[in-house]
Amino acid sequence: MELQAFPVFDARPPLAYIESWRRHIADTGSPETFENVSNTKPPKESSVILLSEVVKVPMPLRVGGDRVPCPLCSPTSPKFGKGRMAWFPGECVVRFIGHSCAARYLGENYSAAERLFKIEAACAEFIERWPKIQEALPQISSVVRNLYGVGQRLSQIRAYIDRQAPGFARSFHGDLVAIGGRVFTSREAGVQSSAVLGLKFLSEEFNPGGAAEKLMSICRDIKKPLPSWHVSDGEGAASREIIRRGRSASRYLKEMQTLRDQIEDAAEFFTVTNLRILEQWCKSGNSPFTLIKFARDGERIDGVVESYAGRYEWSVVNPGDLLMGLPTRDEISNLGISEIFG
Repeated sequence: MELQAFPVFDARPPLAYIESWRRHIADTGSPETFENVSNTKPPKESSVILLSEVVKVPMPLRVGGDRVPCPLCSPTSPKFGKGRMAWFPGECVVRFIGHSCAARYLGENYSAAERLFKIEAACAEFIERWPKIQEALPQISSVVRNLYGVGQRLSQIRAYIDRQAPGFARSFHGDLVAIGGRVFTSREAGVQSSAVLGLKFLSEEFNPGGAAEKLMSICRDIKKPLPSWHVSDGEGAASREIIRRGRSASRYLKEMQTLRDQIEDAAEFFTVTNLRILEQWCKSGNSPFTLIKFARDGERIDGVVESYAGRYEWSVVNPGDLLMGLPTRDEISNLGISEIFG
């Protein structure tokens, strides 16, 4: 094979050239035969700009099924089946290089190129998806507002308990988690344990209102366009903003289903059956508590708990319609967030 260099790329090759190269690879299995692709070996200290992710070459299309020669370490003989498109600005050429060979041959220059490529790819991806998430925003915002309403009410109930009985939630939660969240309500032989519901409500980090408020903030941010960006911006301010906002939107919107389930689960702590199980656990003598009592008066619940850790008393209103506005799992799934952000 004749080694040739085509120093015609004074600037980064346009996207149309890269896409044509991709099609050529898919059709022929020969990335090295595309127009103006060099197969000469670059200097070891060469700077490099990656133009693609790792591309799998369709080997059955190659004559004899031979692997692709690698310009870095094996320019004239078969070497690899997966590689990357790359531009070498110092030589004004493009090459299809073996990514494993490149990591060894180009060292830190390749590592820097790989980091930059990830930034470029992330920016391009979020820019492509932003209009789609903006289009779905009215439906998303409606669901988020409902989550916010229910989450705030539940967080307020927890805050009331914490103010009236500091340390209760931490102590009660710790004791129940230590026994796996299951209790025995009788000492009779063969009696099975009962699961305590809504333990999430007592956990130290429980704050669905705060999480829903973050979602509200994300919705406000999605309304705003992303900054103007070009692939040559590298690690500049525009790239950092796009990645920060894109990742934040993706992360929090994907967690919406989990937040919804946590709210539903936490609210079960106050069900009549669950509170009765806790009272029976204490009365059975199986618990470390000397008193667990919950008195109901309409929507009001008065709790009294005593143990070695002390005596805790609190009183809250648990609205009967607390979960009425909670979105269903299907409502959240139908927003298509996973399809938009992948």
